[in-house]
Amino acid sequence: MKDELEELYKELNEVKACDLDYLPKYGYSSKEEIIQLIEVDIEALRAELECNQYDYTPDELEDERMLLCVSQGLPRYC
Repeated sequence: MKDELEELYKELNEVKACDLDYLPKYGYSSKEEIIQLIEVDIEALRAELECNQYDYTPDELEDERMLLCVSQGLPRYC
């Protein structure tokens, strides 16, 4: 995901540096529209990265629950 984010920033910088108002690479869409779309993609990916940073995967969560029960001498399953 971090690679995708880097690619989006790179693409954003390329679009901003372009002198044309309508970009042929993007179907002759306006430069401002492309910038907005890339920025939306960047924000969505950043939000997803932040969310993943704090969340456990299902396997990690199960391991944590198991360790908590074992450390307290409790059975994991009744």
